[in-house]
Amino acid sequence: MGCMCDKTYDGPCKLCGYSDDNPCIPSYLRPRTFLNERYIIGKVLSYNGEGALYIGFDTATGTKVTIKEFMPDTMCSRKKGEELITVNSDMMPLYKTYLSEFIDLNRTLMKSRGMSHLQTVLDVFSENNTAYVVFEFINGIPLSTYLANSSGELMWEQIKELFPPIFTTLSLVHAAGVIHRGISLSTIYVTDKLELKLTGFSISAARTTNTEIACEIFAGYAAPEQYTANDWNGTWTDVYGIAAVLYRCLTGCTPTEAIARTGSSMLEPMMINRNVPSNVSRVIMRGLSLSTEDRIRTITEFVDKLFEQPKYVGINRDANGKPLTKQQAKKLKKQKRERAKTIAMLIMAGLVLITFAVIFIMSMNPKDNNTSSAAETSEVVTQEAVTTPPPVTEPVAPPETEEPPVKESEEAPVVDANISLPDFTDRRYESTVSRYEGTFTFVPTYEYSDDYVAGAMYDQSIEAGTMVAVGTQIEVKVSKGPSLVKLPEYKDMTVDKYIAELNGLNIKYSVEDKETNDVPPGHVAKCSKEVGDLVNVAEGETITVYVAKEKKEPETEEAPQTSEASGAEESQPDENEGGGIPVE
Repeated sequence: MGCMCDKTYDGPCKLCGYSDDNPCIPSYLRPRTFLNERYIIGKVLSYNGEGALYIGFDTATGTKVTIKEFMPDTMCSRKKGEELITVNSDMMPLYKTYLSEFIDLNRTLMKSRGMSHLQTVLDVFSENNTAYVVFEFINGIPLSTYLANSSGELMWEQIKELFPPIFTTLSLVHAAGVIHRGISLSTIYVTDKLELKLTGFSISAARTTNTEIACEIFAGYAAPEQYTANDWNGTWTDVYGIAAVLYRCLTGCTPTEAIARTGSSMLEPMMINRNVPSNVSRVIMRGLSLSTEDRIRTITEFVDKLFEQPKYVGINRDANGKPLTKQQAKKLKKQKRERAKTIAMLIMAGLVLITFAVIFIMSMNPKDNNTSSAAETSEVVTQEAVTTPPPVTEPVAPPETEEPPVKESEEAPVVDANISLPDFTDRRYESTVSRYEGTFTFVPTYEYSDDYVAGAMYDQSIEAGTMVAVGTQIEVKVSKGPSLVKLPEYKDMTVDKYIAELNGLNIKYSVEDKETNDVPPGHVAKCSKEVGDLVNVAEGETITVYVAKEKKEPETEEAPQTSEASGAEESQPDENEGGGIPVE
């Protein structure tokens, strides 16, 4: 149960040291618990505010897996020895919201099975009033352990070989609308094939402070906006995380925690490690900018700038101070000559335009009846030439075409409506809000709908295809599910499991005891409606759930009384016999 390897001897495992006598955390599943009629739960590997991660075994494929259980301990609990989770009654609506987000997140990741540098999601299922995600088991070690075995840091040449696949994977994940928010040395694994794999995705509430879930913040790698629940997270949040990882790999030093930093309180990588290229050092610091406006916004832009070829500066040295080859120096001289020719042509074009402007102005002046002196003419020409702004670097259109563009720029709106609004019909509300964070603001209205599943959006206030600006507010209706729901089957179900199923269908209920020996105690004996009957959840129709209670047998004290009475009757003849009166 510690490493899911075959063991044919008694005592602790010789591979991982696990023993069946090891203490278990009572709030989590016990080792050897069987889930979904397929998976065996092993020991707990780790846990955070979102839930627990177990090692597991897939009996269908005969392979090791890791299994994540959604169990935010601030909102629910589990009694020792039980499997079912009990949700705090005042937390039920929020628990359902977070559970739905957890399922949507991992189902989205499940669609990305082709990404070899992402930990593959194999299965997602619901059980025990919660949800579970099954991941592939990675044969490898965390990046933190790999660095510890590599003198604590890596060279830029090693970074260039290891990290590009992770950059591509992260960019594709962002395109699917998923933000990681937890990129660090602990969530990047190095496999036995020396390849990187990204792990550790969680819902947004688990990676942001001041939420109802205990947050998991990786100090030094978490962006400043993760410390405030009101700040928007986005692709730029993961840019900060991956830039912090590169900083740590290249320098051997963990970046200062975002909330403890000031603008210039952290040294650039090149000031710690002189072998870090200056261009790479500058790009990493831009990725670690405290301001989301100044920070590089996307992984694609970050990678483009990170691997951008430096421009040659000077005759004998390049941007990194290395000597140029003869061929490079010759090419640079040729570029400079061509640049000088271009500048000279632009200057000549500017002079021609100035002359043209002067002549045009003179031709527009009315002729005076008196002949002006040569000196006065020269003075007017000089003044006009001085007050006319001479274009220097690029040709200017003829004067009569200059005014319309100026008017257009003055009347242009401050915010450009340059985004075509998508059609949000039938999309999941929670995942869509997460995907378009920072782009649109959604105002939901929850209503029952027989046409859309619970959590799906419909009837948006702005028609799809409309060009809108960033930050536009969109009113949407979100389905609470159908107004009429079929009463589910309760045969052989405990009352806790059946109530959990009713909660998932938004069916209101009351619970009453029913004495019967036909159904085991604690199981559902019957309901006020038959299975399959429609329940009007929109109008709050309440179902009575009858829980089986052991029926007491009739009291058996009367039997001895009967025998005593009969005995008394039998003793009467004895007394009569004493009287000597025979009775026929």
